[in-house]
Amino acid sequence: MLGRNASPLARLTLFSAALLLAACGKAPAPGPAVMPSVIVNTAQVKEIRAKTEIVGRTRASEDVVIKSQIQGQLLKRTFVEGDDIDAGELLFEIDPSTFEAELAQQQAVLKQAIASRDVAVMNWERGRRLLPDGMISAQDMDELTSRKLTTAAGVVQAEAAVKAAELQLSYTKVYAPISGRISGAKVSQGDIITPQSELASLVQLQPMWVNFQVAEKTIISAKQNFSKAAKHEVKISDIVIRLRLPNGTMFDETGYIDFISNRVDAATGTLELRATFNNESKLMLPGLFVTLVIESPISEQAILIPQAAVQEDQQGRFVMVLDGDNKVQKRVVELGDRFGVDWRVLSGLNEGERIVVDGLQKIRPGIEVKAVEQQAVPFQEANDA
Repeated sequence: MLGRNASPLARLTLFSAALLLAACGKAPAPGPAVMPSVIVNTAQVKEIRAKTEIVGRTRASEDVVIKSQIQGQLLKRTFVEGDDIDAGELLFEIDPSTFEAELAQQQAVLKQAIASRDVAVMNWERGRRLLPDGMISAQDMDELTSRKLTTAAGVVQAEAAVKAAELQLSYTKVYAPISGRISGAKVSQGDIITPQSELASLVQLQPMWVNFQVAEKTIISAKQNFSKAAKHEVKISDIVIRLRLPNGTMFDETGYIDFISNRVDAATGTLELRATFNNESKLMLPGLFVTLVIESPISEQAILIPQAAVQEDQQGRFVMVLDGDNKVQKRVVELGDRFGVDWRVLSGLNEGERIVVDGLQKIRPGIEVKAVEQQAVPFQEANDA
């Protein structure tokens, strides 16, 4: 305690310290709690058409290996390799000399057979007139008749041989059996061609086929859904198929399924299908890996929620739902397919419930929040379009 003789400076210092201690003993009053602000979206029921994507491979609707039917030396190739060819267009010429000689020989044999037949016919006519007068015996008449029939058969045989020789000669020119795009030649001028030799291949690009496989359970589910269609009977041709090319762009034409295999592959558990696409532009070639986007012909009603609202933990996928008091609840949901930027909700959420789509990092179950309804999502609108 300061004495009476303490200086004024000491008294002032003591007074200031007392004021400071008094100020430190009083805690500031807490301010009002800040309520987190979040953006919410209302779960709505929308009309959807189920889609699925399957990888397939293009295949020419006709794929022909050009071969010769005879043996001979190749004289000429008349097409431009890789060019489009019309049906009936000349492709190769094989040396015809041997076959021309064979044809000439068979034609000579035919003339001999005709001459022999004509003589046999004249003798038979003569014998027929002499027989009633007993000028020839019945045995002689039988021999004349046999000669007549034999020579007639010889003419038929010779005519067939001429036709065969003409056919062989025609094989010296190889024509395109279909319209399509020709490959490079697999033989060269001067080669000896045999019936086993592959000369070239020809593929038909219009229309184009796409082969793909579908899991057995998918086929069963699709058929069950089709059977539930109330308005009309759903046909396989009603399914709309679009095609995504290897560079990610969509093919201009839509296709349809024109073939379903009659059995499931026991090794893979899949069923083979084929889709047909108009390929007038001949953009697609055989052997491409493409993605088929298959849309169901049946419309369904389903709850859709934005993908941004979905989170995942050890319990599975969940969303944050607001109750009537704007308090946060965690809700585990079962999701189906994606439609653009939305998920289809199979269970766990009802139409009209509000879910948080933005501000999830600021909230936890049980707290009260300030909800702002989401107005528009340009990306979603663009995707739906």
